Amino acid sequence: MDWVAFTLFWTTVISYRLFLARMLRKNRERLFLGKLQAYRNAWIVAHSYCKNDILVIQTLRNTIMSASFLASTSVILIMGAFHLLGYLNTPQRSVAILGIFGSTDPVVEMWKIFLIILTLSYSFFNFTWYIREINYLGFILNLPKHQIDAIENRDSTEVVSNLFLMAGIRFSMGMRGYYFLIPLFMWLLHPLFMIIAIVVIVSILLKRDLASEGDRKSLSSGDN
Repeated sequence: MDWVAFTLFWTTVISYRLFLARMLRKNRERLFLGKLQAYRNAWIVAHSYCKNDILVIQTLRNTIMSASFLASTSVILIMGAFHLLGYLNTPQRSVAILGIFGSTDPVVEMWKIFLIILTLSYSFFNFTWYIREINYLGFILNLPKHQIDAIENRDSTEVVSNLFLMAGIRFSMGMRGYYFLIPLFMWLLHPLFMIIAIVVIVSILLKRDLASEGDRKSLSSGDN
């Protein structure tokens, strides 16, 4: 049953990621991310391009602080997961690494911990990439728009908007790494708990990521 849970986890994660990527390319208005991007664009127009330098920097600083905290937490949890590997061949093995009802096979337990480390590393990468993009945006948004247009050799509004979108996607993917840690932690207890957790997490994420009918109408009217 462990390998069934393992296969289901990867199938779910990959399918969900491909679903979001496809929706983002073809039906962005159906995603809550589309509404959030509309708010970002409005914020850029209202406060950037030397209009309100202090507010821009303070807002970006706050988002960097949250991403830095989450990235640092990922590193701490990775170190803790590596520490668990040291118990695999000990007599107590931390009560089979918490899995009182689960597998006691050291190879299976190693895979469980390895997946936790891999997921945390994925989150760490996305959060640090987000920090990189936001630092870049901090320089851009404090320049006059005509200078940015000259550098880009075109209207820079779409360029800045897409950069903000890519940064937001990185933060979002980092958070989803944390969300999908819940099934992995449940796997330490029992593969059935993992399967239940996968269903619950995906249901919540789908409800959260898909915009409501009212959101879609407001986005469509805003585009017209």
